[in-house]
Amino acid sequence: MIATRQLLSLFALLPLIAFGAPATLQKDMSFTAARKLLLKEKWKPINIHAHDNYALMGVEHELAKMNIKEFDSCSIDYSNCVLRYKRGDACLSVFTIGEKVKYMKVVHWTEECPEPQPPAMPSSAK
Repeated sequence: MIATRQLLSLFALLPLIAFGAPATLQKDMSFTAARKLLLKEKWKPINIHAHDNYALMGVEHELAKMNIKEFDSCSIDYSNCVLRYKRGDACLSVFTIGEKVKYMKVVHWTEECPEPQPPAMPSSAK
C-alpha cells in the first residue's frame, strides 16, 4: 500500500520535474548543440546586458556577432561562460568552457535565475 502511494506521488510530480531543467543537456556537449536543443525545448535566451553598457571581452565578441546574447559573463583566463535562459517561471544557467564558440562545451547547469538588473540610467541623466 505504501509503495503504491509513493509511486502515485512520483507520477504526480513528473510533470513538475519535466518542466524544470532539460533532460537533454549532457556534460561535455557542444554549446551550439546544447543551445539548439534548449531553443527547441522552448527555453528563451535572457539578454542580461540589453540595457547596460557592458564591455565585451574574449569570446563574448564572437557570441554577440552570432546574435547569441544570453551570456551573463565570460572569463578570459579560463574561457568560462555563464549563459541564461528562461521558460515560464523556470530559469536555467548553463556554464561552458572554450575559447571559441565552436569549441565551447557544457560543463554544468543549474536552475539559478540571474540577479535582477537595475534599470538603465538615461544618457541625459549621466
